[in-house]
Amino acid sequence: MPGPSLGRAAWDDVRVLLAVLRHGSFTAAARALATEQSTVSRRIAALEAALGVALFERGRRAPTPTEAARRLRPAAERVEAEVGQLIDAAADPRPDAVRGRVRVATTDELAAHVLVPQALPGLRAAHPELTVELITSYAAADLIGHQADVAVRFFPTTRGELVGRRIARLPTAILCARGKAAAWRRRPLTELDWIEVELAGLATPESAWLAAHVARPPSLVCTSYQVQLAAIRSGLGVGVGPRAYARFDRGLDVLDGADLPALDVYLVTRRAIRHQPRIAVVLDAVAAAIGALVA
Repeated sequence: MPGPSLGRAAWDDVRVLLAVLRHGSFTAAARALATEQSTVSRRIAALEAALGVALFERGRRAPTPTEAARRLRPAAERVEAEVGQLIDAAADPRPDAVRGRVRVATTDELAAHVLVPQALPGLRAAHPELTVELITSYAAADLIGHQADVAVRFFPTTRGELVGRRIARLPTAILCARGKAAAWRRRPLTELDWIEVELAGLATPESAWLAAHVARPPSLVCTSYQVQLAAIRSGLGVGVGPRAYARFDRGLDVLDGADLPALDVYLVTRRAIRHQPRIAVVLDAVAAAIGALVA
């Protein structure tokens, strides 16, 4: 009796399977893969037909992985790693040259205030054949799936295919508008107008500190640190953020910095590409620019 056949589109189907398993739904997987939900559904159905097993139980809510899907995941991730290494090995016919594209995943704030003014000018001057692509989001980019080559993260990475190191521990402070520190200091913490950032599905050191030290609800909640900084700059309230921001943003001042959490910053890439010259120079430049925030 013939066994299952994956056919020519095997890798695309495996990639879609991993996206659904990681993101929890066809819709979220489609968003991560920059495709349509119907395409994801069609790919999963094709993979189920090729393998002769059901991979998800469909219902009104998110699809539930079957035992077969959970059993296939480790093998699928090994395939993903091998394909990634193949792509990386063929990425540049001149492996010793600092040229080509390097995709760096980071946040809007670090991109706008640190990497663009501090890291990119030197990289462009030293390596004119190098192109840096900044991918900004608060969600962790999938490096194994080649969404980016380098990622700046606020949490350690332990997967075997990825290597990372902490490049900075950024002190935080209570930030306020320039010229308003004296007025805000006359009020206790619990009576200040707090501007808080809430990120869906993400717990941050800042929100944990606020929950422990400030009883009143925030006066403004937003889903972007850029918006938070704009609100603080406008005098609408105070918020917790990296102390260094008050150095390069003339509209901000430090209200207080005692007993606030530090933000650990990690730089991550794929093990297979970390020594490629184009990757190495970008890693060094990003590490230097972010590390300078601690000085």
